[in-house]
Amino acid sequence: MKKLLVIALLFASATAQAGRIKEVVIMATEDVEQTLDLLNPDYRYTIKGQGFTQADDSEGTAIQTIVNVRNLITLQSREWTCVSQFHKTPEFFEITYTICK
Repeated sequence: MKKLLVIALLFASATAQAGRIKEVVIMATEDVEQTLDLLNPDYRYTIKGQGFTQADDSEGTAIQTIVNVRNLITLQSREWTCVSQFHKTPEFFEITYTICK
């Protein structure tokens, strides 16, 4: 019975952690959309990849997002690599900044 309780607690903890990671990725995606004006109807974009990268501070985290953006007016495409830096707050994480190159 004790083993089942330990397994249940570990599973609940892992599920909560996965939910936090998902929320950080969603926040990074939304910030990239704002930074690159991707909500403009003249653009279409696809996210080619996302993952963790080196953070500026030891208390934070960073998400790298690779985005392919197509301008529907000029028909030109460009690939951007964006890094969203987060810092840890008592409640969760907040975005410090996003840089796209």
